[in-house]
Amino acid sequence: MPRHALAETAAAYGSGAAATSHVKLSISLPADLVAELRAAASESGIGLSGIVAAAVRQALVTAEQDRIDRAVALDAEDNEAWASDALALTAKAWANLEW
Repeated sequence: MPRHALAETAAAYGSGAAATSHVKLSISLPADLVAELRAAASESGIGLSGIVAAAVRQALVTAEQDRIDRAVALDAEDNEAWASDALALTAKAWANLEW
């Protein structure tokens, strides 16, 4: 039977999270999502809280990486524009240079 994707994600966190402090939280989720979470927890042996924690951690990591990727892309566009402008000015300066 193929492993559930959430079980694979949670496996990376293992049971080492037990050493950290925990806060009890009450949330409402769609029934079909809860069924998937329970299936992943059962398959991984990590527990429902571990599956939810791993999914939230993964979502936060993905969101942070997306933010970094967008910033790098904007920086690359700015650098390309600056380099293009600098190249044009340098070429003009060299053309007007008297030896």
